Amino acid sequence: MSTSKKINKEIFFGSSILGLYLFWAIGWFVYSYFIGGSFDEPFFPRSNISTELISPFSEGYFLGTDLYGRSLFQVLSAGLCYSLGIGLTISFFSAGIGITIGYLSAVGPKFLRSFCDLTTNLIFIFPSILIAILVMSVSGQSFWGLVFALVVTGWPGYARISRGETLRVMSLTYVESAKAVGVGPFRLFAKIVLPAILPFLLVHIVLGISGVIISEASLGFLGLGGSEYSWGALLSNAKTVLLEAPFMGIVLSLSMAGLIIGLNLCGDGLRDYFDPKS
Repeated sequence: MSTSKKINKEIFFGSSILGLYLFWAIGWFVYSYFIGGSFDEPFFPRSNISTELISPFSEGYFLGTDLYGRSLFQVLSAGLCYSLGIGLTISFFSAGIGITIGYLSAVGPKFLRSFCDLTTNLIFIFPSILIAILVMSVSGQSFWGLVFALVVTGWPGYARISRGETLRVMSLTYVESAKAVGVGPFRLFAKIVLPAILPFLLVHIVLGISGVIISEASLGFLGLGGSEYSWGALLSNAKTVLLEAPFMGIVLSLSMAGLIIGLNLCGDGLRDYFDPKS
């Protein structure tokens, strides 16, 4: 009983925090594309040197302004939409590639299994952030360049989980029966294997989004981000005025920490919820 309460609390608090951030992001999207701007020319915070580094709750600015005179709340809002968008995009592509390669490395021909395992292990040997920096240096600073760099380093984790869970599911009696009656490999994957492994992958996807946001912020902090509203790029700007305007670094750090905590709580709660031992 106590375990169930703990699981429910993790999912509840994590989902509540994520709900607030999603409400914030949707509100900014509506304002940027329907109220303050349009789909052709969405609204984005504009620089104004005359209002730079205004403290929070001063001159009508809720969170103050950054070193370019932009409303810090508006800059954070644009960065939140960017972070969530890139996190979901990269997790979707990484999961799709990883699930496919993991399945092939479990049930494919021997040469294909060896190739998939070798490729996965080679990427795992090197630190993912170094590979991402290398790819970004070659592809250049752009949204899709960043997506490509983080997908390259993100799919092996999904591939390993997919391979292990596929081997477990394929050894079950009802799967052996389905193969015996002539169910093809693609139908077997879509109808039996994928629904069985999806709950475990869902946990990894939720936790993976937080990892993508941290990786993207790290690249943005190093000047390799895909947008000027990347929270990493904003933190890099904040460190240059840390003594003059410490509120910038504090607000940015707390905002990013809240989102990561919400994702991790939700992921941990889902992991316990789907754990057969629970």
